[in-house]
Amino acid sequence: MKPFSQHRTEKVQLVQPSIWKRIYQMRTENEVLITMSYPKLFSSTALVEGFGEAWEFSKPQWWRSNLEIKKKYDQLPFAKFNVGKWGKGGMFELPNGGRIEYVYEIWKNKNELYSQQKVKLISLERESLFKKGLIVTIEHESEMLDKHPWMIMIVYDQILSRRQAASGAA
Repeated sequence: MKPFSQHRTEKVQLVQPSIWKRIYQMRTENEVLITMSYPKLFSSTALVEGFGEAWEFSKPQWWRSNLEIKKKYDQLPFAKFNVGKWGKGGMFELPNGGRIEYVYEIWKNKNELYSQQKVKLISLERESLFKKGLIVTIEHESEMLDKHPWMIMIVYDQILSRRQAASGAA
């Protein structure tokens, strides 16, 4: 399977194949790249599988929104996602001091990932007003994205959480 950033010329989508299951996919027209699922019914721990690897992410404390990411079956996390103030994006803390910034702006419906050098790597946009799927646009190739493609699924999880909170409040 080719690295994630080499799918730049293809249409990449984030979708939920069945409304009855908490399974989400990032896929091109020809293949499923990554799958995110929640193995237990009321669990906040998600399993992300793709590119020959598997990762888990979960909240270390139920009262905080931050996430810890670990490889499947490992005990210790290797990365963290710290949610920004007021839920406005956040910061991925990766191994060896790497950082990727997630920018979310509600009024612009903007969901983007930026490198430490402020280079836009990924943007996520709604497919249409009536569809829940998102279009993933790879703006710039990045070795960080190739090593850590699970970051996009965490961003998708954040988007889904906001939607769920908004629908529960309505």
